[in-house]
Amino acid sequence: MANTTWTNTGEDALPEKKSNRLKFVFGGLVLLAAIVFLVVNAMSGNTQLYKTVDEFYADQGRLTGRDLRVAGFVLGDTIEFTQIDATTSRLEFDIVDDINNPGQRLHIVAMNEPKPDLLQHEAQALVEGQADENGVFMANPGGLLLKCPTRYEELEPGEAAQ
Repeated sequence: MANTTWTNTGEDALPEKKSNRLKFVFGGLVLLAAIVFLVVNAMSGNTQLYKTVDEFYADQGRLTGRDLRVAGFVLGDTIEFTQIDATTSRLEFDIVDDINNPGQRLHIVAMNEPKPDLLQHEAQALVEGQADENGVFMANPGGLLLKCPTRYEELEPGEAAQ
């Protein structure tokens, strides 16, 4: 049998250590890009603008078809509730920014919603929904919130419950 010897000079025995720094930098950039994408996507897709009636009309072209919240005071003489059939109803009313000086009115339509007891003249309304091209604001299901001014009284200073 032949004698074979192997000698190692050390240069070829171990491969060069590759720097893992490049992998960490690349992975960090990918992670950062994913986080930025998720934040931007969440903020732009699920935001709901809060507007008054005058603010809505000032920017109506851009706001038509977007999901909005519009606040105003109910004009009592515009409230109409129509029961179309056993399962379909239509509630309509107008809201304004200033009840004493009604300028622009926003017509609200809520389908298949019961007529709330608090829906009366001068009630504050917050309506969630979308406006169509004709300026009619279609409320989302459950998107009508009301506050009646006669049911809530402001406390005088010093009258707070102790």
